[in-house]
Amino acid sequence: MKRRTALLWLPFGILLAAYLAVCVRFHSAWPWNLVVHEDGRHTLRGTVFYFEQALGELPLEWLLAWSVAGAVLWCAGQSGARRSGGKALAAAAGLDVLIMAGAWRAVGPRSSLAWFLQYRTREGERLLFGSHWRYHFLSEASLMLLALALAAWAGASSGKGRRASLFWLSCAGFAALTAVFGWSAAPLRDARYLGHEARETLTHGLVTVPLAVAVCLRMAGRGGPGRRTPRAAWWALGGFALLAAYQAAGAVLTGSRSRAQSNDLVSLLCVHFFEHALSYLLVTAHAALFYAAASRAGARTGVRSAAA
Repeated sequence: MKRRTALLWLPFGILLAAYLAVCVRFHSAWPWNLVVHEDGRHTLRGTVFYFEQALGELPLEWLLAWSVAGAVLWCAGQSGARRSGGKALAAAAGLDVLIMAGAWRAVGPRSSLAWFLQYRTREGERLLFGSHWRYHFLSEASLMLLALALAAWAGASSGKGRRASLFWLSCAGFAALTAVFGWSAAPLRDARYLGHEARETLTHGLVTVPLAVAVCLRMAGRGGPGRRTPRAAWWALGGFALLAAYQAAGAVLTGSRSRAQSNDLVSLLCVHFFEHALSYLLVTAHAALFYAAASRAGARTGVRSAAA
């Protein structure tokens, strides 16, 4: 249980440290109305409620939530999860509607659709179908691997059976979305892509994924001895480490900082944690929903098998 508690509290410690760094850098204990974003336009409040950006992240975050749910189901079983399905559904649907309505109000229906269909990366860039997906290609793959590694690290239990299919389906979903949105070599070698992917991996790796995994593990109930860590989890951990190192090294060696919208490290790194404030809630709520739904389906299958 100590590992699960650590996963739950790590995100809050990271966010507190990021907030204090922003306060020091911008000389204010309450910087909500100060322009702090790397684009030089958004205040901290506007960064938190950057709805159009959040809308562009929806396909990525639904997939990440799916992989978290699959990882926890695989590593910790399904006990107790079904009771939380209604609350998770309300939270997930409410956040989806909030983001869609907020983006519609902020930029209008046409631009909102462009964000959702992955045409946009950042302001001033040419619209190109699938570019936003490719902008997150390595980070998304890294975070899905991290979800399995963390679920195995903190979720081993003595529950019955392992249901790995949901996680592998999320991997198939990643491949399908890549086929839909297209592929290029830019995520592997372009300075701007590598810099952004490294930031995404840092932000979501320290906050989003640990928080979502911790919540799903609490839904699963108490863990205990008796279950060996899935072998795939060790491969996942190694894969995450290699991809994260590649992104970090690539960002440094290609000079990605010079291609960013700002050279200020606090704006680039610390403020970025707040740009994804809605992401933390959305991924966690959807992971809980998918986990509860999969647990319910598994329970029904088990009942039918027992009856037969």
